[in-house]
Amino acid sequence: MSRKNKEWLKGIQHMAIAKRITLLYGGIFSLSLLFISGFMMLNISGLQQSEMRRELQETMTQVQEFLQTNTELSDESLRELLEDKYVEVSIYSSEANETYNNFVGEMPPFLFRPEGEPPSRQKPQNGADKPPVIGENELYREGYQINGRRENKSGNVEYILENSTDQQFMLLTNHFETDTDAYRIQVFKMMGNNAYMMRNFLVKMLIVDILGICCAFLSGKYISDRILRPVEAIRSAAERISIEDLSQRISTEGPEDEMKELTITFNSMIDRLDGAFQRQSQFISDASHELRTPIAVIQGYANLINRWGKSDPEVLQESIDSILTETDHMSALIRQLLFLAKGDQNKLHAQKARVSLNEIAAELVREMDLLQEGRSITFTAEDEVEIFAEYDLIKQLLWIHGENALKYSPNGSEIAVRVWKDASFGYVSVEDHGAGIAEEDLRKIFDRFYRADKSRNKEVSGTGLGLAIARWIIDCHDGEVLVESKVGEGTIFTDKFRLFSAEKKAKSK
Repeated sequence: MSRKNKEWLKGIQHMAIAKRITLLYGGIFSLSLLFISGFMMLNISGLQQSEMRRELQETMTQVQEFLQTNTELSDESLRELLEDKYVEVSIYSSEANETYNNFVGEMPPFLFRPEGEPPSRQKPQNGADKPPVIGENELYREGYQINGRRENKSGNVEYILENSTDQQFMLLTNHFETDTDAYRIQVFKMMGNNAYMMRNFLVKMLIVDILGICCAFLSGKYISDRILRPVEAIRSAAERISIEDLSQRISTEGPEDEMKELTITFNSMIDRLDGAFQRQSQFISDASHELRTPIAVIQGYANLINRWGKSDPEVLQESIDSILTETDHMSALIRQLLFLAKGDQNKLHAQKARVSLNEIAAELVREMDLLQEGRSITFTAEDEVEIFAEYDLIKQLLWIHGENALKYSPNGSEIAVRVWKDASFGYVSVEDHGAGIAEEDLRKIFDRFYRADKSRNKEVSGTGLGLAIARWIIDCHDGEVLVESKVGEGTIFTDKFRLFSAEKKAKSK
């Protein structure tokens, strides 16, 4: 491809879509119009000749039928026969050695004549011999050239003759015999000035083509504007959208077409962005609030150490212990924030494998036994339950439930961990007999930084992110978490997962 062509294609690619649609529509229509015009120009002469050939053939047949039924032939009888036709006819009679025609007024010079004198006609004697056939001679007229010759199925010989001014004639000639005479019949008609006709037709066709091309490009411009109107609305709305204002939406009125689907998709995208921005804003606000408290506590104890802790060992130790507690709290909060942030950004992917839910639950019970103070931990496994999951994430999930059970269960109470399954799913539950969760709080406990306990005493303090992480882990494994709770009686968290065998069977389909 030449450099010029490459630059032209590059220019087309960087052209506005509306201009490209207009150019494409106008170009296709224009090429189609030019093709049709060219086809008509190539075929108009042929169509003209076909129509004239049909007319001359009909006249030739009419004349032959007349000669078969009429013995008296004259100019007048020929004119009466052809009074409604614009075809000129010459009939040469061998018997009479005379030419008859249907010319009106002063007879023009005989247009075509045989070279030399026509053969004489001798009547047959006693009907023994048929009249001799007039031989075919080339036809001519001074200043005319034979431009075409063909013989049709009827035995007629067709000539196309043309003079120096491009004036054309079509002529049919034939030799025809009756019982009494032999005839040379010439039927001809002026085709007109072919060059003039073609030039006239070309001028008219060019005018039509130019008008058609102009209309095509105007129509293309109108159509492109109509098609791209929703796109322009989307562009305008996108320009008005900012972080401070995500309220802009595009009207979905109009026909049920792809542009309406695009508009709906755009509005849906803005809805998602708005929701994500609101969640992000709330997340930042909550994280700032949660971090502000331990920082304030650490700062307070640091000031206490600076004032009195240097000389008072008791104050110094209390301050150090409190600072360590708050730093542990901040570390846990930051770890959980980073976990959720990576999950939101799809940077965390579960490395699933075949794992035993019984094994993970048993490990949870062992670790809870080490931390419990005055609480009874029981473990029940009715069946061996295998699921398709990541071991560490499921352990983290169960530990969140177990840690909450330890936090909110009073001394002397029982915490029960249970594993079971049905035909398709495996279940693990952690049940405590603590304070329980109010019904109005159940819908919010999986929200980030939400805590049903509004107090922040050291006994039950937390980050408010544990159950949010639990929900993310559940969703990552296409599972389900069920919560049953009554105030004053306790809470049961039940996690539901598809069995490994059921998961494998579903993927094989």
